[in-house]
Amino acid sequence: MFDFDNEVEPILQVLVGKSIEHARIEVIENYEKTELAKHKTKFLQLKEAELMETQRLEEARFRKNDEVDRRNL
Repeated sequence: MFDFDNEVEPILQVLVGKSIEHARIEVIENYEKTELAKHKTKFLQLKEAELMETQRLEEARFRKNDEVDRRNL
């Protein structure tokens, strides 16, 4: 006859295994999304800092060239 426990157990194992696997993938994706956002923020901060440094150096060069031009006159 039909033995419920023996017949249903493999099906339940597959269903539970798939559910756990899917949940694990979601957790990993969420972690990767969070890490990517952190790296993006850090990259943008570094980019902004480099841009500010470049602008500072260009302004210093402009002031120096302007000073040289005034002295030559």
